[in-house]
Amino acid sequence: MTVDALVDTGNQLYEPMTGKPVCLVEYEVAKKYLSPDLMNLKTSPIPYRTIGKNDGLLWGVTVDKMIFQNNRRKITRSGCIIALFDGKISKSGEYSAIVHPDILEK
Repeated sequence: MTVDALVDTGNQLYEPMTGKPVCLVEYEVAKKYLSPDLMNLKTSPIPYRTIGKNDGLLWGVTVDKMIFQNNRRKITRSGCIIALFDGKISKSGEYSAIVHPDILEK
């Protein structure tokens, strides 16, 4: 799966059980690549807060591998967690995912 993404230093979302940083991906984009039966995937609820919403909940999916690439470098990470967002992340459609900056630093 190839997705245009934004690295967002404001993304402070971590999976509560493992403490791993979380990337957000639009559900409509990710569902093409995930098992049709989400219950068979390794999922976990991820609570979040944002302006105007104090009790949000996203479903996190652990993926085998993610590759992050820009013009200068390519980084591969295993066991990443993506939170499935039911909506558009970018109003302009420029990107469909938000990358947690800690994933790129480790």
